[in-house]
Amino acid sequence: MKHLYRVLFFGFLFVFYWFFSFTKVPFGDALGFVNIAELNEFTDNTTVFGKFLYTNLLIGFKNVFGLDSIPATRFFNLIFSVLTLVVLFFGLKLKFRKEIWAYLGTLIFAFSFTFWKQTEIIEVYTFNSFWIALYIYFSIKFLEVKNSKFLFLASLILGLSLWAHVQNMMLIPAWLILCFSSFKNLKINILPSISIFFVFAFGLYFLAYLNGYETASVYGSSNSNWVEGSLQKSISGFAKDIAVAIGYLIYNFWIFIIPAIVIIFKKAKTFRDSQNLFYLLSFIVPFGFATIYNVSDNYVFFLNAYLFFVFFIIEGLIDIKISQPKIYKAMSLSVFCVPVFYLLSFFIVSKTPQGQNFDKEKSHKGGLSYYLFPWMNDNVGVLEYYLDEKTPADTSDFMYNNCQEFLKLRKEKNSLEEIKKM
Repeated sequence: MKHLYRVLFFGFLFVFYWFFSFTKVPFGDALGFVNIAELNEFTDNTTVFGKFLYTNLLIGFKNVFGLDSIPATRFFNLIFSVLTLVVLFFGLKLKFRKEIWAYLGTLIFAFSFTFWKQTEIIEVYTFNSFWIALYIYFSIKFLEVKNSKFLFLASLILGLSLWAHVQNMMLIPAWLILCFSSFKNLKINILPSISIFFVFAFGLYFLAYLNGYETASVYGSSNSNWVEGSLQKSISGFAKDIAVAIGYLIYNFWIFIIPAIVIIFKKAKTFRDSQNLFYLLSFIVPFGFATIYNVSDNYVFFLNAYLFFVFFIIEGLIDIKISQPKIYKAMSLSVFCVPVFYLLSFFIVSKTPQGQNFDKEKSHKGGLSYYLFPWMNDNVGVLEYYLDEKTPADTSDFMYNNCQEFLKLRKEKNSLEEIKKM
């Protein structure tokens, strides 16, 4: 029966996400990915701008199922979101043994604001989360059974994940700890694992060079302020970044941050234990990077850290169950109240003068609801906004240019009014 329960659980999550998915193509990078699907061309571009793994798998998916560009990108996103949760489920079960912990941890992550929000739009981050979840699974498998083939697979997946998003390099310090502690303590031959990782990591450079792309853009971009601006801040600037990062953490995991933080402090006291150090660095380095990263939508870069944070949550809840079973039961059941938490947050913020001003300022995107609700059904579309003649558009804006490109690609198939409704 457990297999049936699993199928029903993940089937429910897929339908749940599908029901709350965007009605019209949302703002941000979404239309850029739709245009990639509309062009229907495979890429050999391995720079940060090429999205090599995402683009080629998306085009393959679209062609195999014969879908239009918008439903293709929608279902591609939904499928990889649920696959991320499937892998996370088995990672939690592997580490904590009991199925109930796996269900609870998966549900906590599934309802977390950032992951839920990214599932409901068109973006690369849930696709990237799948590869990181897979890396975590094989890392745990190695730590559990001490078989070098699982370290090799973890290294291979981490190297391959760089072809999905370069931010995954923030996991390298913890991976190095995993490799060298295995060599030192277990006498495991780590050369194959190190080699396969660097084959993929430097393979991006090699293919970029062969195909005539700018190799400097493999792990960087022309916008140096994203990196330099992250470090050139005042003390108050860094303090604000930390406060915002903590706010994001609370909004994603609310009361569940309490057991997680307790476990993090426990592990920090025994950081000389290589396994504890691996988990700590896997969370702290990506979390620290996302905290100071100088982009407006840095909240999405926390996802890699959040995937590890869920393991701290469950470990903390297990401790609570042993000492305070009633509190554990109440906290566990509260996961079903998460949507109410988002509604309550919206209600409270919308009553404040600051919230009301923000709602007016961002009304073109849907106001406060766009920023405080993870669901996206019945949303304001980027096409209807930028292609409305009554709306003044900044012609240098990348979203405006994406809309013009989509209009050019679809004008022979659809009227302007039909395109505005997409």
